[in-house]
Amino acid sequence: MKLARIFVLAIAVVAGFIAFRLVMSSGGESEPQIVQEPVSEKNSKVLVAAKDISLGGKLTEEDLSWADWPEDTVPLGAVTEKSNPSADTEYQGRIARVPIFAGEPVRPERLINTDKGFMAAILPKGKRAIAVSVEAETTAGGFILPGDKVDVILTRSSDAGGALSETILENIRVLAIDSTTAGEQDQKNLSPKKTATLELTLAESEIVAQSQQVGTIDLALRSAQDSADDAEADNSRRRGVSYVKYGVTSQAGAQ
Repeated sequence: MKLARIFVLAIAVVAGFIAFRLVMSSGGESEPQIVQEPVSEKNSKVLVAAKDISLGGKLTEEDLSWADWPEDTVPLGAVTEKSNPSADTEYQGRIARVPIFAGEPVRPERLINTDKGFMAAILPKGKRAIAVSVEAETTAGGFILPGDKVDVILTRSSDAGGALSETILENIRVLAIDSTTAGEQDQKNLSPKKTATLELTLAESEIVAQSQQVGTIDLALRSAQDSADDAEADNSRRRGVSYVKYGVTSQAGAQ
């Protein structure tokens, strides 16, 4: 009886070993893996700046190039080779209304197509450009740059003797210092010795032009927080500068 139990146990052990081997041999096979081919991304040719283009820069052949751009991320308003294949030659000679950086898509609305001078082209409708005589000491030590906003101060002789200063215009944009416009300065500050060109309305131009005849013009630099376009001062309330000449009282820029 004892011998029979040992025999049955041996058979069970052998059967278990065979089953273990079968399981190990079948489990060692790797499952087939599905390989997906990468989906090719569609690209468009987009017209971009080949190098930095400064404000007022005239575009040349070297300034423009076509670049591959994912079709589903092409910026709104960008020029593609599909929409205008000759744009790289068509836009040559146009003037940059704003600075354009290397690799940035070129948009038609940022370019000026005109045979007029740059200053006339960038002036907003209804605005005038007028130059005023300035010196470094009357323009924040030369730290006023094209594109800054300033207040215009007139200093003149007082009827009671001495000098009288008053702010005649506020929050006025400086278009240029001498012949340097915004985007062209290559140093931190300029030391003007001749003129500052200001962006004015017609009525403001009259005030400045006549004020230069009765006194000295100074420019006071405004802070960046205080010179935003939406914080522009209401200069229409100013009625000009009164002065007496040959016994007759006149008013510069009266409205």
